[in-house]
Amino acid sequence: MSRSFDSQIAEIYNERFLEFGPLPEASMWYSKKRQFARFDIILNQIQLLSQKNKISVSDIGCGYGAFLEFLSERKYSRELHYFGYDVSDEVVRFCQKKYFKRASFYTGSIPVSDSDFIIMSGTFNFFPSRDYNAWRRYFHNFLNLLWSKLKHAMIFNLQIADQEKITDGGIVYSARKEIENFCKSNFGNVNVIINPIVPKDMTFVVSKHSRV
Repeated sequence: MSRSFDSQIAEIYNERFLEFGPLPEASMWYSKKRQFARFDIILNQIQLLSQKNKISVSDIGCGYGAFLEFLSERKYSRELHYFGYDVSDEVVRFCQKKYFKRASFYTGSIPVSDSDFIIMSGTFNFFPSRDYNAWRRYFHNFLNLLWSKLKHAMIFNLQIADQEKITDGGIVYSARKEIENFCKSNFGNVNVIINPIVPKDMTFVVSKHSRV
């Protein structure tokens, strides 16, 4: 079932990238400011949790490589082995051509090798169905698969509301407690971060160890 959802998601994002090009709108972001506000949280957590000068990061749902652009603007200095994954072959081809000297990109959703960190920014905010239970199964399945490819922590953000739902436009809103409880029951350590710049948005940090 998840394959059919992946193919539907890929088709929609392919169309949006061909329409908008490498812009936040192509990935259904409201603005670069909100996009980078989420990236700030992710980078801060990576820096907080890692003491190593060399780290590996798998970015699931990498889109057109916005996280790499963000790292350049922030002048990130550590040695980063970056791997980008997306179901949209259009954005993957774009990234492979633009960033081939700095990173590796693959079409798909599951890392080809283990990484220190797995990040997902906005990856699960869109779903091509109004069936929230179908999204929940899809989301839980992915987290379980990603956990097996992880050395240290996975960091992802979700839209949060009092009542879980999927809008007419396919935007997913989850319940914080349900997400927290699933992660605690299946993985262990969970930390939730809120940034007032992006209301109704929460970042979940699920770690295997305290530091690396």
